[in-house]
Order: sequence, then C-alpha cells, then structure tokens
Amino acid sequence: MDLARKLKLIDDSIKKKANNDLEEMDLTIAQHHTLVFLVRRENHTAELKEIEREFRVSQPTVAGIAQRLEAKGYVESMQHPTDKRVKMIRLTPQGEALCKRSWEKMKARGERMTAGLSEEELAELDRLLDIVYRNIEAAD
Repeated sequence: MDLARKLKLIDDSIKKKANNDLEEMDLTIAQHHTLVFLVRRENHTAELKEIEREFRVSQPTVAGIAQRLEAKGYVESMQHPTDKRVKMIRLTPQGEALCKRSWEKMKARGERMTAGLSEEELAELDRLLDIVYRNIEAAD
C-alpha cells in the first residue's frame, strides 16, 4: 500500500472513531477543535477570522460551527470592542466543562492509537509526520 493511501485510511479512521466518541456529547470534531482553540486563548475569546486561519476553513464553515455551538450554549457571540464589523465568540462555562470532557475522550483515543509505541518511537513518528506535512505544504 502506498503512503498516501495509508495516510488517507488513517485519517478516515481517526475521524470516524473521534466522531463516534464525541457523538454522545452532541459534538463534531470541528466543534471540539473550536472549543479547544478557545480554551487555549486569553479570555477564552477569538475572532471568527482567527479560527478560519487556524483551521484553514472558509468563513461560512466557521460561522456555522459558531452558530451551532452558540445554540447549544457552549459559546456566546459578540462584536469586537473597537471594530463592530468583527465577530467574536467566547467560551461559556458550560462550553469549558464540555471541552474538558471531550478533551479527555480524545486523549484516551490518542493513547489507544499509539499503544505499543515507545516514547522514542512516538518522537520519531512525530518528526517524520512533520517532514511529510511540510513537504505536502511546500509542493507546487
């Protein structure tokens, strides 16, 4: 099997299993990643443009994720304090609590995925995947 096919199968499997893990919390992977992004931000707040850049997705995609998270009570939307054209979202306490639960699920999934690999092997895998990623991004 060629490398690109293996990476595709791994990606598909990770997404499927992660979505299954998060489904019981009524979250998607994209929503989980957005919550984690907000947890790591000062004041748990970010502009939608920052989220677009971080995840390399379109404005409508981020707007949809934000709307669904807001409808569930996990984020609240607001305008930028000095530029009313800029939309922002902030994590709610409910969203922070859910993020902790979903993070634990994803952490356990990652540990199962890399079971049997030594610390040295994990470091080497990480290093090699970084090289593959940089090569893909630099291509064409």
